[in-house]
Amino acid sequence: MTQAFNLGQLANKVNTSGQLDASTGLVNTAPVVNGGTGRATLTSGTVLVGNGSSQVTMLAGTTTNDVLAWNGSAWLSTPASSAGGGGGYQLSSFTSPGTYTKPASLKAIKVTVVGAGGNGGAKNPNPANGTNSSGGGGGGGGAAIYYAPAASIPGPQPITVGTGTSSFGAIASATAGGVGTAATPGASAPNTGYAGGNGGTGSGGSINIVGSGGGTVSAFNQASGFGGSSILGGGGRPVFGNVPAVGVNGIAGGNYGGGGSGGSGWFTALGTGGTGAPGIVIIEEFF
Repeated sequence: MTQAFNLGQLANKVNTSGQLDASTGLVNTAPVVNGGTGRATLTSGTVLVGNGSSQVTMLAGTTTNDVLAWNGSAWLSTPASSAGGGGGYQLSSFTSPGTYTKPASLKAIKVTVVGAGGNGGAKNPNPANGTNSSGGGGGGGGAAIYYAPAASIPGPQPITVGTGTSSFGAIASATAGGVGTAATPGASAPNTGYAGGNGGTGSGGSINIVGSGGGTVSAFNQASGFGGSSILGGGGRPVFGNVPAVGVNGIAGGNYGGGGSGGSGWFTALGTGGTGAPGIVIIEEFF
């Protein structure tokens, strides 16, 4: 009797075309497996996101003009200025050691790693040497330019940067430029030639660049070797010490990765080599 009664009640919900009125003839929540959402109510203004066989999730915006952005594994509600259309861009840099952590909404990254510049060679004193002597220039730091989608960056990356090799985790690195040869003239050979330092090298990048070598001093009475330049330029200019017993110090690298120029001087004069400029890691983020 109960079953017959229930069927009779159900028949009251069927229209003249044999269609069941879903607004009054159904109870409980339709599961996803049966084409439903698995939810009894849906929050106004939210976007429904599939969740396998479980009930759909509801994604809501947080601020005006938010848009949906895919981060490689999930949809996120993201400010329009940092998502979609290649319009989101942020530049940052490291000039001291640290850690880079990628944002959840990152789409791609470009990292430029520049090694430090090498120091210029000094002019060492020699009382018996009556002519000018000059040290070789320091080499420019190498560089590595790395570009990749965000998914290629596996978690936080340690940053190494300073007066030696610079690196972006184990992904890309650039060595420092070599030190210029110091001028140590003998009495009978006032200047036999003092080589500049080699340029540093990049590795691991989409593009790897060798820094410019430092200038070599090949004859006496000659200015010091110039500092080699990095991808950012900045090698120190040459100097010339032409006053007895008065030395001239080399010029420091003027930009990240620039090598210092050599020192110069006569007789007992001491001219210190210019200091190479430290390296840098430049990070460009695309959202």
